[in-house]
Amino acid sequence: MRYRIDFSRVRKLAEVSGNNTYLCYQCGTCTASCLLAPSISVRRAIKYAQIGYLPSNGGEVWRCISCKYCDARCPRGVEIAKIMRGFKREFYEAKQSPNELTEALWRVYEEGNPLGSPRRERSAWASGIKLDDKPDVVLYTCCLAAYDRRLQKVLRSLVDVLKRAGVRVGILGESETCCGDVVYHTGEDYFLEELAQNNADIIEKSGAPVVLTVSPHTYNMLKNIYPKYGAKIGVPIMTHVQYLSEVLSGGRLKPKPPKRPRPITYHDPCYLGRWNNVYEEPRQLIEAIPGIRLVEMEHNRSYSLCCGGGGGSIWMENKDARRVTKRRLREAKDTGAVEMATACPYCIRMFEDELKIERLDVGIVDVVELLDEATRE
Repeated sequence: MRYRIDFSRVRKLAEVSGNNTYLCYQCGTCTASCLLAPSISVRRAIKYAQIGYLPSNGGEVWRCISCKYCDARCPRGVEIAKIMRGFKREFYEAKQSPNELTEALWRVYEEGNPLGSPRRERSAWASGIKLDDKPDVVLYTCCLAAYDRRLQKVLRSLVDVLKRAGVRVGILGESETCCGDVVYHTGEDYFLEELAQNNADIIEKSGAPVVLTVSPHTYNMLKNIYPKYGAKIGVPIMTHVQYLSEVLSGGRLKPKPPKRPRPITYHDPCYLGRWNNVYEEPRQLIEAIPGIRLVEMEHNRSYSLCCGGGGGSIWMENKDARRVTKRRLREAKDTGAVEMATACPYCIRMFEDELKIERLDVGIVDVVELLDEATRE
């Protein structure tokens, strides 16, 4: 098959990927290591980027879960996830994005979240919690955590643990809206630019001294993506495990042995680990709890497997991604751990949903839920 080189698209894809397309010499390591192989040929996608070819069917790109596993394996250090995201932008402009993601975009536009839940209910999870007018930290909640009843428990556990450590906690309330992760992975740059600036303004008006989030996806958007769209946030942005690790090191948390001592394994979320190099803080928190024994899975840290929910896949029916979810659950079970802890709402949702089918005897918890149990009176 002959392809006509589109030099304009070559330049655009090179620019959006930080000129990563020029580094690739087509060794095929990316395709060989891809967690979704053989459903995706990463090598072929990069070759298309190098010649500026946009295939008529973008399904291969939309199946990508943006886990960066191929990035970690690439001998040339090519940031492949950036190239795949660049393709998504091209496909979106060509009106070739999946219907599920387009619908999610409209829900963000209309209700401020991809679930389509009412704006007025965004802070309902905090009902009955005494919040502070002059907080030390302000929570920026993930849409999933704000509306999903299971994940609301993570937010409430976080507030409880912080208060026990003497930290004053505030929230943005109903003015808060989606961080834009799904918008970014759909490739809708104009809407993302507007959303990022609006959210940065909301944070600035709140007077938040520190912005705290339970979602690595939100953390990545606020810290790394927003500045690229001219929306800079002038206060520290931290994930809950980073902040709690500092609180623990300062001696303000004194974990006690839980009622049920047990082995725990830890799953590294892609957007906390490979995207932002946060590996040790959650492990420090787990190991600080007497009676909890941390056992590592075969794939951990930069070579951790994925939950299958990244890159917008959590909002689509990505059957290929479910294979990755199942594989990770079985790896957790093989460690002999009673529970798999993690630090991402997407991961909890993906794993717990798959467990309804797989029925493996492994519990899924957020790291802060373990701390909540270990610091109660």
